[in-house]
Amino acid sequence: MSKNLGVYQEMGRKIEQYIRPSTFPLAVKTIESGSEIQPEYKRPSTHLKLRNFVCQNFKMARTYGWTMAVTEEDTSCRIARAIYGWDPMTEETANWMNLFSVGLYAKDMETSEKTMKHTYRLDNRFCGLVISPLARTKVVPDVVLIYCLPAQAMRLIQSYLYCEGGVLEFTAAGRVGSCHEGVAKTILTNKPQLVILGNGDRVWGGAQDSEVLFSCPHDKLEVLIEGLEATHAAGLRYPIPAYMNYAPGFQASFEEKARKRTGGTLIEGQ
Repeated sequence: MSKNLGVYQEMGRKIEQYIRPSTFPLAVKTIESGSEIQPEYKRPSTHLKLRNFVCQNFKMARTYGWTMAVTEEDTSCRIARAIYGWDPMTEETANWMNLFSVGLYAKDMETSEKTMKHTYRLDNRFCGLVISPLARTKVVPDVVLIYCLPAQAMRLIQSYLYCEGGVLEFTAAGRVGSCHEGVAKTILTNKPQLVILGNGDRVWGGAQDSEVLFSCPHDKLEVLIEGLEATHAAGLRYPIPAYMNYAPGFQASFEEKARKRTGGTLIEGQ
């Protein structure tokens, strides 16, 4: 059952409160018709006068705070167009994707084809994506993307498993991260994913070396928030509180030299 926008916005604020990501968590919704694109949504082809990569729009939404609408008319990335079903997965398209990988991500066609077998693709054709900062989202999301540090991702995983138990299983290919594993795979499996962002996300999408991505289906957000609140109350926090209740000391050779120079840095007898 769909919840109103206020519920999702509040969940976005709680993620920001407990996780403190450096950029806005994102609500991502697939849309079936251009009529769902509101005039205030920014589109690359209209407002930027160009076609770009989907990962660039994730970066703009999460740093500028824009709500972005992206359709096949806005997107020049052939891999993203294939994943989102904007280009039919013909024999020619599949062959191009394999050839693109050979010598770059795969040593030969056979190796590349093994990777292709693990591709998740949104075959049900839709018009595009709307990407909006979750804490003030303009759309009810299909999936939420949280770009974060590994320690923050740890907290998200702990929080989800607090309610669900078990372990979080994910795959990684070191490429096609946000579009493929972050959006397509999360929607199709209906399970959260820890995504190791690839070259596209970092070269064109502006992701930092330190960033990973945690993605969550919209109907698992309540579980995530419940776990965040409960584990935070139990003492699992971010920023992680380092243990500081100890008497400091020094390497013996350093301490000896410090005593000779200045009488040491510690008060004797304390």
